[in-house]
Amino acid sequence: MMNRVSPPQKLEIGVLYGFRAIMVLMVANFHFWQQSWLSQGFRIFGQYVDFDYITRSGYVFVDGLILLSGFLLFLPHAQSMMERTAAPNAKRFYFNRLVRILPSYAAGLLIVLFCFALPQGSYQNESALALDVITHLTLTFPFFQQTYLFTPLNGVLWTVAIEMQLYLIFPLLAKAARKKPALTLSLMAVAGWLYRLIIGYKVSSTAMFINQMPAFLDVYALGMAGAMGYLWLKRWMGERTEGQRALLQGAAVVVLAFCIWMVLELLRVQSKAGVQSVEALRLSQMKIRLPLCLAFMGCMLSAATLPRALGWLFSNRLMRFLSTISFNFYIWHQVLAVQYARYWFPSTLHTEQGLQWAFTALCYCSSIVVASIFTYGLEQPVSKWFHQLSLHREEA
Repeated sequence: MMNRVSPPQKLEIGVLYGFRAIMVLMVANFHFWQQSWLSQGFRIFGQYVDFDYITRSGYVFVDGLILLSGFLLFLPHAQSMMERTAAPNAKRFYFNRLVRILPSYAAGLLIVLFCFALPQGSYQNESALALDVITHLTLTFPFFQQTYLFTPLNGVLWTVAIEMQLYLIFPLLAKAARKKPALTLSLMAVAGWLYRLIIGYKVSSTAMFINQMPAFLDVYALGMAGAMGYLWLKRWMGERTEGQRALLQGAAVVVLAFCIWMVLELLRVQSKAGVQSVEALRLSQMKIRLPLCLAFMGCMLSAATLPRALGWLFSNRLMRFLSTISFNFYIWHQVLAVQYARYWFPSTLHTEQGLQWAFTALCYCSSIVVASIFTYGLEQPVSKWFHQLSLHREEA
């Protein structure tokens, strides 16, 4: 019988700070490139090394962020399963998600609406305005073509809506996974595969369907499985001798290198599909989603097993800082890039390399500054205030 004791302390995996930061930066780099067309590569010993295929496919790192979300959300459940302690509280889970996500989301939404969308006359009529605002405030905008594909209220916010939809059902998924992990995760995986299979073969235009919540169920399941796998690996390595752990850490370097190679090869496949047509690009994205996320998971698990000196590359102060501001960086980076290209740079931005470099540097620097302001000036203070208020009510 399970012991009803307090949930275990939060488990921190330092290298995951680096993975979150890197994946957000890769998505941002893609959006900056969309505006500037900056060719990304360099010459070394007379040979040109091309990174354009990585940049052109940078949007697929969103899949990695959703995978990471599933991993981190289920980690305390996996830990309590292993230690036979009480499950994390569902009400507390919803509270934590809302106070972290909604302040920055709502602030970003309203600022873009009143500072950009309305002054620029982005809406044809009041009905279009009302629909866009209401669906964004209720996080239902991915359900409608106009508010999902053509909104002027920040195109990257669809990922927030999808994540919130997943959060809504996560406690139910976690409860089922605690009781029957193999069955639950298998059903989630099959649901994700079937959804993408049906969309790929039965829908002529996949634009509205490729990134809806059901399309990520197998990614979420893989993240949850990865959390259990990490804890098992951590315990198993703890039982090895010092020499055996050193050998396993060396093997982790090889596995990490192989998984990075897999990611790069899948990015090449995705980039080539994009040359054919937009629809071919979407179909390719659905096909590579699972193998790509398997490679991402391999990267994360092997990185978590690296020798301390190599693990530092993913968990140093810079990575932790970028990870901390990553949510607000994600919210603001594309908005700023679009406005800079519209008002501050001439039409020759796409052809003058000097302008392209200046534009890209401005986008990165200003996005970091703005993200820091919203993280430390809004997100964290508001979250702290709500948690203190909740604590006072519980004590009362």
